[in-house]
Amino acid sequence: MTEKNCNDNLEEFYKLSQEEHNIVLEKIKNMIFSKESSSKQSSIMFVIGQPGCGKTTYIENSFFNKDYVIINSDEYRHFHKYSKEILEKEPTYYAKLTNYDVHLWGDELFSYALLNGYNVLREKAPTDLSLIELIKEIKKDNEVVIDVVISGNLNSLLSTRERYEKEIKTKPNAKLSNIAAHNKCYQILSEFISLCLSLNVNVNYVVYENEEYKIIPVRDNYLSLLEYYRNESNSKTCLDFEKRLNFIKNSMYKRNANKEEFLELQKMEDLFKEIIKENENVRK
Repeated sequence: MTEKNCNDNLEEFYKLSQEEHNIVLEKIKNMIFSKESSSKQSSIMFVIGQPGCGKTTYIENSFFNKDYVIINSDEYRHFHKYSKEILEKEPTYYAKLTNYDVHLWGDELFSYALLNGYNVLREKAPTDLSLIELIKEIKKDNEVVIDVVISGNLNSLLSTRERYEKEIKTKPNAKLSNIAAHNKCYQILSEFISLCLSLNVNVNYVVYENEEYKIIPVRDNYLSLLEYYRNESNSKTCLDFEKRLNFIKNSMYKRNANKEEFLELQKMEDLFKEIIKENENVRK
């Protein structure tokens, strides 16, 4: 059996029954909506970006977060019936094997918030364009704002590993982000932004500079601006890449990480060399 078939079978095996899924859904619903109030016209906000770009940190450090019900699917993984078992048996695939129920809970909670008039903020790392259809529908009756947190792929990939190595020391349910899912989101963002702008949705870029968040309204220059800030981020990341990489490697050696994790780390080193080479060609 191939690795892909094995993973597909495990995904199916770890899906909750409809009854189990709904019981957890009601538990989370009561937990996050019990102290919130609704309004006649709700405000909808999406904070978008690839894993590791800084979405959660941006939300936590922004003034508006108290005005919204925040829905972040990652926060619900530990509610999964098989969460502990997956962490013990398949830690590398923890995110992948809990994704079905976790993301469905997020969608269901978001729909509940919309139907009941709550101001809601959805944190999302889109790997396809299905979210566009939802945005198209809800913008008819609600104010919609899209904040895209911008980071170069080298920085965000390193950040996912740094976060995991720190969390795994104290959190048994730490999530190891999948590089393939990260890259898929990173690559699709330009098209996603273009479609949002075509719908006349307010889109902002969020860039972390000089220890503060810079909010940049996006117009026709969305693509050149996106490339500029991504390149800036990658160039800065190259300056201390080896130091950050060594921290991750040392931590992985200490906990006896598996071969697959080291192979993924090699992909980051290859990306680093590629960026260095591109920067040298530009200078020539």
